[in-house]
Amino acid sequence: MEQFHIRAAIRTDKEAIADLWVELMQYHRSLDIRFYIDPQGRKIYLNHTQEMIRSGSCKVLVAEKIESGEVVGYLMGELQNRPPGAQTGTFGFISDIYVKNEWRQRGVGTALFDEMKRWFTLKKASAVELYIAQANPEAAGFWRSMGLLPFLTLMHLEL
Repeated sequence: MEQFHIRAAIRTDKEAIADLWVELMQYHRSLDIRFYIDPQGRKIYLNHTQEMIRSGSCKVLVAEKIESGEVVGYLMGELQNRPPGAQTGTFGFISDIYVKNEWRQRGVGTALFDEMKRWFTLKKASAVELYIAQANPEAAGFWRSMGLLPFLTLMHLEL
């Protein structure tokens, strides 16, 4: 079985990460047509990825095949402060995670999350939060297996 390792993303990873983001968005679109991919989406995401890699309050991780250096998954997280009137403190927010289909069920997502949790803990975050698509039960199952439980649900109405 091929091996992988987790490392912090570097600027030269942004193309591979953007390609994985397109796969993620296409997958979500296949589940729910409300997921829209702007024609400039990949380019915008490239810039977003570069900003996240540079930021001290963000962490971008990649899962890389040891033999070839191919990026087979990524996770983006950032530190956020709670709004006034809410429980005080900093929390870790996971904005994106994606693992190539052929690398799923091999521990890649777990390894990415474990490394991000370590970083959040080092940065004194009090919790981890994220959104999942209701149409994606695989994601819900993964996050439950990582110990996350539903807290708030984002409701939506098309106008």
